[in-house]
Amino acid sequence: MSVIRLENVTKIYEGNVKTIALRDINLSIDEGEFISILGPSGSGKSTLLSILGILDRPSQGKVYIYEVDVTKLSDNEISKIRNEYIGFVFQNFNLIQRLSVLQNVELPLVARGIPKKKREEIAINSLKLVGLDGLINKKPSELSGGQQQRVAIARALAQNPKIILADEPTGNLDSSNAKIVMNIFKKINEEFKTTIAVVTHDREVASYTKRKIYIRDGKIVGEER
Repeated sequence: MSVIRLENVTKIYEGNVKTIALRDINLSIDEGEFISILGPSGSGKSTLLSILGILDRPSQGKVYIYEVDVTKLSDNEISKIRNEYIGFVFQNFNLIQRLSVLQNVELPLVARGIPKKKREEIAINSLKLVGLDGLINKKPSELSGGQQQRVAIARALAQNPKIILADEPTGNLDSSNAKIVMNIFKKINEEFKTTIAVVTHDREVASYTKRKIYIRDGKIVGEER
């Protein structure tokens, strides 16, 4: 079963200069897949991830999440589907510096109205999965880059997502921490059957995934399993 499917998706940014970021993309991601989207800087891979995560709408074409055509939905309906199904991990961690590690991981659960005790339990379990349950009272500034990214992964996990989308999650990490992060994604995929798509320009990072999608100049130019 496909969890995300794109049909003839094109994304055009209008401005002083019209930019075609994606050109007629057709892509299906099945339940439980672990894929990478590989391409050089400016190839359109981050735009593609935004479309896959319904953070942005296509200019043309259709996007299906669990066979629901989300291009027909309102912004509120799209937000509900995104919050229910999709967790995000970004290159820059996006942690709130004044909050503790535990509070950062709890944050998405506050928006869902989950009681404090239950929130803490979920957050601690998520931090255990990434090996950071001993650092729950630390602030992000007290952690290494690799540890901060693991907190960001725990925050995504706390939402119990069906899908995790990661945009250059190892881009700010050294090779040792990149391996730790990719092994965590691999473990999540294998243990929980979570569908994971990782955007990267790094073939070493992509080697952890079971399917590789190659993108250049806004078009899918190849695929490898």
